Amino acid sequence: MRGHGRRRRITYAIGTALGVTAMYCTFAAMAPSGWAAATTLYVDRNNGNCSDSGAGTQAQPFCTISAGASKVLAGQTVQVASGIYTEAPSVGHSGTAGSPIVVTAAPQASVTITGGANGIKVSSRSWVTVQGFTVTQTTGAGVYVSYSSNVAVSNMTVMQTPSGNGIYVTQSSAITVAGNHVSYAGQPASGYTWQGIAVNATSNSMVVGNQADHNTDAGIALINGSTGVEVKNNVTFANARQYTRAAAGIDIRASGNTIDGNTSYSNEDSGIQFYNGGGNVAYNNVCYNNGDHGIDDLNSPNQVILANTVYGNTTSGINLEGTAGTSASSAGTVTNNVSVNNALNSFGTKGNIRVDANSTAGTSIDYDLVNLDSAGTAFTWGNTRYPSLSALQSATGKEAHGLEADPLFRYPAAADFRLAEGSPAIDSANSAVSGQPATDRDGNSRVDDPATADTGSGAVPYEDRGAYEFQLPAPGDAPPIAALTVTPSAGVAPLTITADASASTDSDATTIESYKFKFGDGAVVGPQATPTATHTYPCPASGTFTVTVIAIDTAGLDSSATAQVTVPPGNLVCNPGFETGSAGWAPNGTGVTLTQVAGGHSGDYSAAIANAGTATVDNCTLKDAAPHWVATTATGTYQASIWVRADSAGATVKLRFREYSLSGGVLQGSQAAAFTLNAAWQQIAIAYTPATPGSSYLDFNAYTLNSPPGTCFYADDASIAIN
Repeated sequence: MRGHGRRRRITYAIGTALGVTAMYCTFAAMAPSGWAAATTLYVDRNNGNCSDSGAGTQAQPFCTISAGASKVLAGQTVQVASGIYTEAPSVGHSGTAGSPIVVTAAPQASVTITGGANGIKVSSRSWVTVQGFTVTQTTGAGVYVSYSSNVAVSNMTVMQTPSGNGIYVTQSSAITVAGNHVSYAGQPASGYTWQGIAVNATSNSMVVGNQADHNTDAGIALINGSTGVEVKNNVTFANARQYTRAAAGIDIRASGNTIDGNTSYSNEDSGIQFYNGGGNVAYNNVCYNNGDHGIDDLNSPNQVILANTVYGNTTSGINLEGTAGTSASSAGTVTNNVSVNNALNSFGTKGNIRVDANSTAGTSIDYDLVNLDSAGTAFTWGNTRYPSLSALQSATGKEAHGLEADPLFRYPAAADFRLAEGSPAIDSANSAVSGQPATDRDGNSRVDDPATADTGSGAVPYEDRGAYEFQLPAPGDAPPIAALTVTPSAGVAPLTITADASASTDSDATTIESYKFKFGDGAVVGPQATPTATHTYPCPASGTFTVTVIAIDTAGLDSSATAQVTVPPGNLVCNPGFETGSAGWAPNGTGVTLTQVAGGHSGDYSAAIANAGTATVDNCTLKDAAPHWVATTATGTYQASIWVRADSAGATVKLRFREYSLSGGVLQGSQAAAFTLNAAWQQIAIAYTPATPGSSYLDFNAYTLNSPPGTCFYADDASIAIN
């Protein structure tokens, strides 16, 4: 029994890689006088002495994470060494407030969990932290938390979960999901889409500092009665179902939650949407270039939407609407927002701010700043569209303190929506509105600009409109001069580049304080103190990307510089040689297995496809697992090849493409070719031209028919290219 005594702290850092302020979660515990560190259980599959039946010591670690996770007790840590772990570990016990359980990658270790139902599961447990792993190619959610409390999931990379959410939390409370990167959840076909991070029927929790991108439904979702959840400082972009416009950056289908400080852009649907909930608060968010609204309310009354910056979205920027005969999105508060250049070319809803006829009852809009660079709709109120603020004011009396003017964003082309000197948003907000934040999107306190008259309202009449507070430069300050080089500037994906802004200068008394890098594919690093950043354009990326650096000095002044990176089309198969396991591939056929084995046509490994049963099987297949290597077809002809061999010559192997529609998975066409297997490696190839480019995907596989028990064939060095 542990008694009470001196305090022990276990701290983990969430980090700043996503451009958010560093955050820390600390567990404080009481331990007896003279008590040392908690016991560490070790896992190392590559250690020749490993044993799952041992004690998990450093000398004889466990071979699997499952063994450590099932045995770990309160106050203990499971530390996992580098390696690829094909399993689905589940935490077997709970910690306590004073003695939590921690399951973590070892310092500087690269740990991948793949191939199981989940990357890691925490069910009916409390006071557990899971951190630092890469999870990929699970058959369900990458990380699954259910019926639990006081669980933290942090610093995880969760990607390519074709049949489940990246991270799924359900029926739980006091959960923290922080600092994770979640991408490529689900498949872009009807019935197969999944959110990156989903929080279901969960209360009093945090989703903070995550990046969610390229998922086939919303990047982050709160659903089914989740309440008291704060979604803060996340970055969501490029989430898309692809076959229909539906995936939002942040999707809230619940009531009583706070959505603040997020950046949501270039999503297929809205940046942030509230559906069939109410009483949520959204502030300090930046939503731009989304395929529908910036911030959307549908049948969600009593919403508070304030101090957000909304720019360049396809339809109305801030939208309140609902169904006739219901409360729709009535009794809303829309205040202190900056909404610019929304719905300029919309065939749907119009207006920088729109409140439909079913949502006007009890709704107030005031102290917002709007602007249009070309003719359009400034506001829609009820059933009427108003081309200007003055037209709205004259007809309705709404937005009595509204402004219509260029907000003077610093670098809107580089998605820098902070305010430049002279912006009409400065010192003009209503600080008295309920919920107005005391700090801005970057955590800056409110500042009174002496060059601007205080035209705001409330106890602090100098607060600024929008998500950013203007920061005062010192007298004589001049902006820095940014400089940027990128090395290498060209290459086939996966291409890792280094962006170097160390030649940037600042000639006055101030110094460059931070650098923010944008890599042209949606990825952002910083602001950070160091002038260099690395980024990998993942397979199968291709195109010309503009890399931008913004150098910011201690006075808050900045400048930008750009450079180009060219990534020509290359091999669309992102795991061609099975060097990192079988990620992206799957076996098919009754009792058929896929195993990474030593040796190959090139490299250290190849794949063995085997009939593990005792009877002949109809087919023994190696196939690309969803999301497929060609997830959306393009116009052209695909050339595919793979190296194969068998233990003995004579069997027939077939190589095949099948084309399926993204909507409904209907077969559109196929092409197959047969070859005779040899005991030596040989390359086999096939070509295919899609029948419906842009609306289909390709299923690629190699297989033998009527295969007896044993190894059917070996495969290595696969390639798919388009010309």
